Amino acid sequence: MAVRFTLTLLLVTFLVGTGVKAGLREMAKNDILKHPEVYKNAPKLGMTPEEYYMKYIAPKKYPELTKPSVVVGFNALVSSVKPPQDKIWRKLELYQFRIPRKEALLRTLILLFISEIILVPLSLMVAFWALKSPRVAGLLNNLTKVVLGIPAWWPGVVFILLIIYSPLPNDLVISPGPGAGLLDVLESMVFPVLTVVLTSFWYLAVEFYFLLSREVLNPYVSYKRAMGLPENRILMSALRAISVPALSIWFSHLIEVEGIVIVVDHLFKLGGLGQMIGSSFSGSMAETFYFVPSLFAFPLLVFIVLNLLIAMAVEFLKTRLDPRGITA
Repeated sequence: MAVRFTLTLLLVTFLVGTGVKAGLREMAKNDILKHPEVYKNAPKLGMTPEEYYMKYIAPKKYPELTKPSVVVGFNALVSSVKPPQDKIWRKLELYQFRIPRKEALLRTLILLFISEIILVPLSLMVAFWALKSPRVAGLLNNLTKVVLGIPAWWPGVVFILLIIYSPLPNDLVISPGPGAGLLDVLESMVFPVLTVVLTSFWYLAVEFYFLLSREVLNPYVSYKRAMGLPENRILMSALRAISVPALSIWFSHLIEVEGIVIVVDHLFKLGGLGQMIGSSFSGSMAETFYFVPSLFAFPLLVFIVLNLLIAMAVEFLKTRLDPRGITA
């Protein structure tokens, strides 16, 4: 697990560093006109003005351009915990995203936590239902294939249009500003939670169903049925028996749900980490392009640490669960 997350961290730092350096290059190009000497000195060295500027002048203002991408990315992740020290970067960050880091993190965790509270029991309920009914199992399998082909933003857009063109209050699609109360935040998450659940519980339900369908073929299940035990009690015993692989499947699914949460957060403008990532980019032309590394790196750092902690908890629980003791 340590090796896996170390490799993941290296990959993320490289990607972040590459993105940071690319953004800084775009910003540096906008400063060429402020240095007319470039156009005189560049031809003497057989270089274009842009090449001369990026090699000899830009690194003085943007020293990150000369550092390895992994180092730049790691520094960006660590420094993103707090607002930038530089006044210009702090002002630009505040202009792009006004919600404090702790509040943005809390909103994302609330969205993720509520979604999982609904998603996991719903997946188990549908899996049990499919186990008892072959027709439901076939329907579940077919619907899962269809839903997995639909991007997460599509149901979100449908919900947004439903709110706008219906008697429902438009406040449901208006992002609560900085310092909003918990009730206001929860109210704004009704349809985002529905979007996350409806687009992600299918796959988990199918995986739980496959695990349970294989487990009920074991001899101990037939023995308990012969004893006349209630079917629901037998299925709960099977669920406890598959708890270890189910934890692994749930954790892999959780990582996918986190990606959906980011998309939904940005789509509904909930003021969480998804909107923070979207706010790190501004402009579509080089003349108006802005990239705020701290807004981009902080959500990545949060999810790296969060997934590491959850993975450690899952591995700890696996060592405490012994299906053989349950099935004996």
